[in-house]
Amino acid sequence: MQVLDRLKKINGNTLKIIACITMLIDHLTAGIMLPVVRNGLYSGDLTANELNTIYIILRGIGRIAFPIFCFLLVEGFIHTRSRLRYALSLLLFGIISEIPFDLIFYAEEEIFNINIIEALEANSYLLNYQCNVFFTLLIGLLVIWAIDATVRLIKEKSIPPLLSFLAAAIITLIGCVIAYRINSDYDFYGVLLITIFYVLQKYEYLRILAGYVFISQLGIEYLAFPGFILMALYNHKRGRKLGWLKYFFYLFYPVHLTLIYIIRCIIWGKYQMVL
Repeated sequence: MQVLDRLKKINGNTLKIIACITMLIDHLTAGIMLPVVRNGLYSGDLTANELNTIYIILRGIGRIAFPIFCFLLVEGFIHTRSRLRYALSLLLFGIISEIPFDLIFYAEEEIFNINIIEALEANSYLLNYQCNVFFTLLIGLLVIWAIDATVRLIKEKSIPPLLSFLAAAIITLIGCVIAYRINSDYDFYGVLLITIFYVLQKYEYLRILAGYVFISQLGIEYLAFPGFILMALYNHKRGRKLGWLKYFFYLFYPVHLTLIYIIRCIIWGKYQMVL
């Protein structure tokens, strides 16, 4: 453990940047590569198997992002000056991000239409069917906030500690059901991962191990392993104060999704010109 402690050189800002980069790789792959190949717009020399291998590798890199965001959410919750402002920021950017999120990953009609309004009208049902990752993070934040408040209340009232575990379990279950019902990205898996990171916060390496074991049960999420190594190297420092620039990390999500959508439409337009 002492060796690991000496290797702790990664601060919160560095983790955020890594998460954003890996998320960008993931979304470029899912938002451009996949629909382009599926719709016959790829005319290169790579075989279907080679394309599939590249796709899996790139999506695998993308698995690193979400666990890091969950980990940082818990760190932010612990150290933030205003939990309410934190929650409202997640809600605001969740609303802003919903349209590009739906069009990039779930639209079935007009997926190459650069007129976002027309594309949205053709896929309007998605607004009631999917929710982006900000809503998962928001629910996770509200869950650990409720757990924290409940546990504090139970301690103040000298109520048997066993009730703390029962209350935490009920609160977590409610959060998981909500995430599942609104079909948010990663749904209840994300809420549970956030809860694991929070409940085991005093056991630094155990929570990282438990988080990885849990999330690795979901599809190819086991490829997120490098992200958990990075968490183990976290030095518990935020890094340089960014001021209002901290909202760059919030804006990055809707902005990069919108740009990916535009790029996808441009590729389609060039393909049409060739035809």
